[in-house]
Amino acid sequence: MDGEIQQLKKQASSQQHDVKYAELRRSEDVKIPDLEGDVGKLHKTHNVCVNTAAGTSGVTKKEKATEEKSYTNTNMNKLFDKPYTTPKIQKSVPTPQTTTYKNSLAQQKNTYNHITRTYTENIYKVQTYLNKNPRAINIKEPNTDYITQHLQGYNKLIALPGTNINLVTTCYNYGLLSTVYTATGDEISKIPELYKAFLTYKRITKGTLFFIKFYTATAEILYDEIKPVIQVIKIGLTRDMLIPEKIEKQDEIPIVDIPDFYANKRVIGIATILTELANNYLNNNTIWSYYS
Repeated sequence: MDGEIQQLKKQASSQQHDVKYAELRRSEDVKIPDLEGDVGKLHKTHNVCVNTAAGTSGVTKKEKATEEKSYTNTNMNKLFDKPYTTPKIQKSVPTPQTTTYKNSLAQQKNTYNHITRTYTENIYKVQTYLNKNPRAINIKEPNTDYITQHLQGYNKLIALPGTNINLVTTCYNYGLLSTVYTATGDEISKIPELYKAFLTYKRITKGTLFFIKFYTATAEILYDEIKPVIQVIKIGLTRDMLIPEKIEKQDEIPIVDIPDFYANKRVIGIATILTELANNYLNNNTIWSYYS
């Protein structure tokens, strides 16, 4: 009797165990046939159960189709509908300078730097001196020292024999030298290249009085740079010095108007230089070129 009771308890416990693990099996697993392996029959649901126990689930065919469709690049079909061209890069063009020197003094963005201001102040002093002192004072001998050429709004230096060397050099550097008359070349001795060319010309010609004519385009003064003076120089022999009839004082040029004033004179000077060079070529005159 006791043996039968123990056997019934074992059967009841075995049935409870089967029911407990039967709840973990899915209905789909019943439809999947078993696999025959070396260790007996294995359920195909083994991997599925492991994934489920790890907290992941398989992706159905419907979900895969939806997922693939959502990542489809619809623009790929239209990629070559139009020819591909490189986009054009817009180059920045600097704005031309239109503000005058006078207006720039009152602005913070467009102002002349230290170099251009210093140049403006220096040429203003030289030009004022020539305008207010058109001829040398206390001349010891006639036709010596300096006089000036009267032009529109300003005077340029005409150096006669005995003119101060520093005055000649300064006017040359600022493009304010018109003509030099010399017998020895001492007046231009501080202008090395010109002095060297003059001595060569003098040795060949063996003259007694020479003229040196300057065709000049004055400097252009910008905010942050100075366009240099352009000069064409003619050396020749002469018997007499040409003294202009009109040697007069002129009004002072305001310093704020200096850059605009010489910008206009530069244009006129370049035109004069081109005309003079053309005439020399047409007349087959000898030209020595020097660039500095």
